[in-house]
Amino acid sequence: MQDATPPPPADTPADPPPPAPSSDEQARAYESVHHRLLVARLLILMVVLALYSFSGASVDLATGLASYFGERWWWTNAAYLLISFLGYSALLFPLNWYSEHYIEHRYGLSRQDFNGWVKDHFKGLAIEAPLIVFFFSIIYALLHASPQSWWMWTALFYVFFVVLLSTVWPVWIMPLFHTFERLEPSPLTEAVEQFARRSGIEVLGVYKWGLEAKTSTANAALTGIGKTRRIILADTMLNHYSPAEIIAVLAHEVAHFKHGDLWRLMLMGSASAVAGFYVAHRLLHAWVGRLPGVDGVADIGGFPLFVFALFLFTLLVMPLSNAYSRRREYAADAYAVRATGSATDLTSALNKLAAQNLANKEPAPWIEFLLHSHPSIARRTAAAQRVAGTQQPTGH
Repeated sequence: MQDATPPPPADTPADPPPPAPSSDEQARAYESVHHRLLVARLLILMVVLALYSFSGASVDLATGLASYFGERWWWTNAAYLLISFLGYSALLFPLNWYSEHYIEHRYGLSRQDFNGWVKDHFKGLAIEAPLIVFFFSIIYALLHASPQSWWMWTALFYVFFVVLLSTVWPVWIMPLFHTFERLEPSPLTEAVEQFARRSGIEVLGVYKWGLEAKTSTANAALTGIGKTRRIILADTMLNHYSPAEIIAVLAHEVAHFKHGDLWRLMLMGSASAVAGFYVAHRLLHAWVGRLPGVDGVADIGGFPLFVFALFLFTLLVMPLSNAYSRRREYAADAYAVRATGSATDLTSALNKLAAQNLANKEPAPWIEFLLHSHPSIARRTAAAQRVAGTQQPTGH
């Protein structure tokens, strides 16, 4: 028996497909996902520290290692730190995969397959593990040597450590994850190097930063200190930005150098480190005695409390440090506008970067205050246009 329902007329249009989400909607969704992931990471850290400390697992591990290494407490500390770091990293592996691989693919930002991501992930762990073991081993050596004044010496060590990393990172570490090729002379490289020289900056050269094989995002930077300083431009930027836009982005990076922002932020970080380690000092002395099996502040078994004290201080001061960082970003944008004579190229580049990197151009003010080290794109472009409006026209 045939269906008696007549077919629709041939010229009846089909239902239109649902509209695709706009880039702004995608950016807000992407930001929201990462905010939830941040909360998850903070909660996991607090739960792990509490369980590690109050279950006795930390003390048991420290005691077991001490019975093996005997009086060689530095080996006990190093082994404890390595085991703890690797255990926590293993616990976070699913969350790291979800946030760094799955979400990036879901939003069209990653071009890296799973095997490539795993390779980079474990490469990162191989770099982080010795750095963390070294860093905290030195701190616990200072705790052993000077339980009352360790926090002052630790702050000095922290500054040295940060300066050392800032020097070697672009030269030795970044090339382990991305290719860097010095660009052949061209009108673009000549314009970039001339701009740097006019700004009083000597660089090794202009390098292509190979991001395209792994991601669709873009970036540029003036990296290194002293003789290691170089300009790096992502291939994802070289392919889609005009020379004037690239110069405007470079002008922003040059401004950080001209304003001494690296040293300003290091000075602020040093002051914060002094305060943070002092807070940790007071909290350790107040709390360690309440933990059974922990023999003083220099006992590595109390490490979860030490980490919690630093975490708590960092969480409280983060909005202040972010506010200062945003202020320096506004100043760098203003320099770029004055150096290039217009806000047009800078604002155009910023909007392209926001679209390419899926950045929310106008997040909620409270989100920006708490979490963002850079102002939102909407506020940056508005500020740049205000700077441009106050410039005096130059005669020719």
